[in-house]
This record gives sequence, C-alpha cells and structure tokens, in this order.
Amino acid sequence: MDPHLLTGAHALGALPDAERVEFEAHLDRCRGCAEEAGGLRETAARLGSAVDHAASPGVLRSRVLAAVRRLRQVPPSSEVEAVASLRQGLRRAAGLVLAACATAAAVAGVHATLSTTTTIPVAASPHTRIGDLLAAPDLRLVTAGQPPGTAAVSRSRDEMLFLADGLRTLPDDRVYQLWLVDDRGPRPAGTPDPAGRAASLLVTGIGGVGEVILTVEPAGGSPSPTGPPVITVSLA
Repeated sequence: MDPHLLTGAHALGALPDAERVEFEAHLDRCRGCAEEAGGLRETAARLGSAVDHAASPGVLRSRVLAAVRRLRQVPPSSEVEAVASLRQGLRRAAGLVLAACATAAAVAGVHATLSTTTTIPVAASPHTRIGDLLAAPDLRLVTAGQPPGTAAVSRSRDEMLFLADGLRTLPDDRVYQLWLVDDRGPRPAGTPDPAGRAASLLVTGIGGVGEVILTVEPAGGSPSPTGPPVITVSLA
C-alpha cells in the first residue's frame, strides 16, 4: 500500500496498530503527508463537534435492523480475506468521508449503513445542498473503477455527488471532465474540483442517465470525450 494514500484513514483512526506505527514513521520523513494528515484531522474534529443532534439508541437500532433485512450478506471465503476486506472498507469509508469534507465542510455529520452499492442515511445537516442530498431518503452510493469513483445519487432530487480518489496529477494543459451518459450518448457535466489526488462535483439533471464517466481533456473542457474513460460508474 502506497503510504501517501493513508492520510485519510490515519486521520479517522481507521488504521490497524501495525500500519499506524509504520505510517507515523513515514510522516517523520514526508512533510507533504504530515501537513495533509494534520489538516484532515482538524477537519474531522470540526465536523465531529458540529453534529447538531444524535439519534437515540432505539432509533439507531431499528434503522440498523431494517438495513440488515435489505442487504445481502456474503460470508468471507477465509479469515484472511475477511480481514483484508475490512481494512479496504475502512480505507474506502475514510476516503469518501474526507472527500465529502473537502467538498462541503459545512455538512455537520453523516451516519450511514453502507453496502457496496447502497447507502441509507441516518442523519445529516440540512443547511447545504450537499447536506440535503446526503439526507435524501432514496440516496444510493455506487462505487466502481480503479482508481475508485463514487456516485452518491438521489433520483428524487435529480442530483448526484461524484467523488474520485487516487487520481494522478495532470499537467496544466489538461483537466478531468465528467460526462453523463444516456440514450443519446455522453454530455458534459463539468470539471470536478480537485483536492490533491481527489476530485468532486455536484451535478443536477441526472434523469435518464445510465452511467457517468471521467476522462482527461484539454484545459477548459471538451464538447465530447476525446480520450478513454479513467473511471466509469454505472447508475443502473
């Protein structure tokens, strides 16, 4: 695992003890990671202290039990695979939370029950567009690709929050551009806001869209894709 990709997991305390010790040794040698990890810890702390209310244990229990009934449970094929899957899940969750923080630091807090394709919101601040989207009762979280891209989709709000992590740094004359693909083909959705190796974009007007793709385009964007997809996420 590239240690430069672990700043988010470390900031949220999601690293196992052995990996945490190795990563903290890396921080002593890498000023960039140290500064990024420090900033993410401060952001996570501010968001944690900004939660405006907490659901009662009874409410949380009923929601978790309801989610369990809807989610397919797949047993791990081995104990080693189960541990690896847990670590990957923690890192993915940390990356998504921190990407959302970079996009909208005003979101007070989101507590969700996640599967690989679905998120069930429990509580979110209603004071921003992204907060309203994350609190939508029909919110779905779809992740695909390598590097991973995630679409948080609400059909009732006709909105989607696109998040990508692990992107390579582009030269000044190139940008990442997002495309919405429907029966008529791809149409431009905009250029995601970069935040280091992550990028995010809030999109409105997703009716009939079956998938979203991310490509590399000339600076300023293109009217149609000129290169192969970097990330493809199916919304079906």
